[in-house]
Amino acid sequence: MKALGIERVVIVVKDVEKAAKQYSELLGVSFWDAGIQEKQGVHAMVSWEAGIELMSPVTPTSAAAVFLQKKGEGVFGVAWDVKDLKEADAHLAEKGIPVVDRFEFKNTPGHKYFNEIIVHPKATSGIFSILVEREEE
Repeated sequence: MKALGIERVVIVVKDVEKAAKQYSELLGVSFWDAGIQEKQGVHAMVSWEAGIELMSPVTPTSAAAVFLQKKGEGVFGVAWDVKDLKEADAHLAEKGIPVVDRFEFKNTPGHKYFNEIIVHPKATSGIFSILVEREEE
């Protein structure tokens, strides 16, 4: 497995809509409202053009809520493009690197498919590493 580059930076914020407005004004970019992600317990907004995902917790026990409580707002994780997610998953298993979860996202603007594996922050210096396989339309 080899990472192809950074796909996006994930930032935890207290108020995702307020932060999206601030980043839009600062960087001149737009955000797609990905809505409430029930499984992750967050409300997410993504700027594909800027490579930024903003998220705020909607449940008190979500990883984002725990992060926000312990560290405050800031960089939660980095998403890395990979060519083959199955190969990446096998690589992680072979190395004994803990995986938090796997996701297949539907209806992601500009993508035929968008799949992720979330690596536990214990394995990556305290931030979540997200391995992403995607195909743009």
